Amino acid sequence: MNKKNHSNLSAGIIIIGDEILSGRTKDTNSHFISKHLIKAGIQLQEIGIIQDKEQEIINTVLKYKKKYHYVFTTGGIGPTHDDITSKSISKAFRKKFVFHPEAFKLLEKYYSKDGFNEGRQRMAKMPKGVSLIYNPLTIAPGFIIENVFVLPGVPKIMKKMFLEVLKYLDKGNPKKIVTINTNLYESNIAAFLKDIQNKYLESSIGSYPYFNFNSKKGGVNIVVSSWTMENLDNIVLDIENMIKLKGGKSSLV
Repeated sequence: MNKKNHSNLSAGIIIIGDEILSGRTKDTNSHFISKHLIKAGIQLQEIGIIQDKEQEIINTVLKYKKKYHYVFTTGGIGPTHDDITSKSISKAFRKKFVFHPEAFKLLEKYYSKDGFNEGRQRMAKMPKGVSLIYNPLTIAPGFIIENVFVLPGVPKIMKKMFLEVLKYLDKGNPKKIVTINTNLYESNIAAFLKDIQNKYLESSIGSYPYFNFNSKKGGVNIVVSSWTMENLDNIVLDIENMIKLKGGKSSLV
């Protein structure tokens, strides 16, 4: 594992599954992956949610693998007929779609020969020559091909496997993030936040208003972040002073 400049460590996530696009299933995988990538100093730049369609998977994987240092796919590597991610990625990389010998043995041992039916055998088929991502919960592995990490869609399983993968990735400097809460409304501070943003160009300053309809009170959460600055202390101080001068209250969240 090496430390690198964050600009060299970009990532994209591809969420594969008709069930996500139809609204039947909520995507929590990209949220989980993105949080851990930021902590690891890997900048997530794009998330794509696509259908279980071969050509769409092929096109998206090829596009992402050229653009980003790391690519993570989730979904479509199970035992059913619509789990076509592995086969599609085989075609994308022009590799034979074959039974991975180690994956086959792991699954056969787990299910026993009597229970190792055709559907379960499908989970051992992958592009020829890939490295496995081991699955501590249900045995069925994911795989790595070049810079693409192919993971299952079931959140509980995906999380375990992703955290194991993350141990072996190159790391950068974690993104620094601070959130400041104020009772002032966004319209009262927007111009001043713009001036502060222009003063600190290596940072990103976002404002996120909220309103409580029961108490009839609201305010703004101001999120300050930077990949490159040593600390955010001066920015936080400027924002706190601005809020005080405007007659508001502030606190770090």
